[in-house]
Amino acid sequence: MAIFHMSFSNISAGKGRSAIASAAYRSGEKLFDDKEGRSYFYARSVIPESFILTPKNAPKWANDRQKLWNEVEKKDRKSNSRYAKEFNVALPVELSEDEQKALLTKYVQENFVDQDMVADVAIHLDHPDNPHAHVMLTNRPFNPDGSWGLKAKTQYIKDSNGKQLLTKSGFPKQRKIWLVDWDKKEKITEWRHNWAASVNQVLEQKNIPDRISEKSFIEQGIDDTPTQHEGINSKRHERKAFNQQVEEQRKAQAKYHNLDQKIRNHEHFDALTDELSFSEKHTIRDLSQQLKTYVDLEHLDDKERMLFNWKNSLLIKHAIGEDVTQKLLTIDQQSMSLEQANQLLNKVVDRATKKLYPTVDFEQTTLAQRRELIKETNSEQTIFKDSELTERLADIRNDLLTQQL
Repeated sequence: MAIFHMSFSNISAGKGRSAIASAAYRSGEKLFDDKEGRSYFYARSVIPESFILTPKNAPKWANDRQKLWNEVEKKDRKSNSRYAKEFNVALPVELSEDEQKALLTKYVQENFVDQDMVADVAIHLDHPDNPHAHVMLTNRPFNPDGSWGLKAKTQYIKDSNGKQLLTKSGFPKQRKIWLVDWDKKEKITEWRHNWAASVNQVLEQKNIPDRISEKSFIEQGIDDTPTQHEGINSKRHERKAFNQQVEEQRKAQAKYHNLDQKIRNHEHFDALTDELSFSEKHTIRDLSQQLKTYVDLEHLDDKERMLFNWKNSLLIKHAIGEDVTQKLLTIDQQSMSLEQANQLLNKVVDRATKKLYPTVDFEQTTLAQRRELIKETNSEQTIFKDSELTERLADIRNDLLTQQL
């Protein structure tokens, strides 16, 4: 059964994320980070099919994944720079792998590459019932000579006589003029609609009756409960059984309209948030402000890496006589907040593990393994069962061991 799932996010320095690490994780390729002086590699049991699509003005090096994202990070050096836009999309299971790739390639080319964005595509086929793709997109266009272009420009505000207007402080009034519209909400709505239209066109050509829509049930005027995308653990017969449960739930809702929705859309599933107490939510809010990042497993890992690299850089400056005392104090304060956040999340991880995976033996698993399990539960939007859970834990152990080596 074809489903619609497409989510957009930004990979930015402000969140402590790395474009190189993100590209390495999604592609399964070993990439060297020039800025950090280290390589990133995430072992996968099934190697993703990855490729890069470039616009007409892009230089040849843009086809090299490692070179591309290193150049992006060199160009955007601000602490809040957004390196890339990313979207995750579910591919229709009714199509073959070649048909899925052709559909995705055509869509990415027409909607992003033809608009001067470089697209780094990684198709994940770990499980036949959950084919999906991660696409990283550059935020800057290229000039005709192959150099990086501008995302925005400054325009000075003048009166009707052409005289420069000033602020109360005496500075020239100005406004930012965006040269690309890729961050507009309307653009994301358009991209989501175009994906649904592209999928439906192919399904119609193959005489497959299923159709998808980017609109929610509410937007479509349907007073109903959406079925749930089960991720890599799904099977066709399990989908059928699950949808029968949905039908039963729909009948119950017809009688009890005030009941909370028991079957939720997969985009709102969060194994950690569901286990947080009221006081813990307030603590996380305060820690998020202190750390200047959202407190969850992925962002805390990124924050820890960023603080580690920052401290090493400052120690080098200190060795050559530069005064970095205040900055080191800031790192120490954030490290304390980070430790407090990790301690809190570790408790919540264990609670979530006991609830979602009661068969997991805590003596046979480490806290790091359980953190990765909950992280992947959120990422894949599914609760792993039986042999799938055993295989997933084995993969997590191997991945952690590989990272340590």
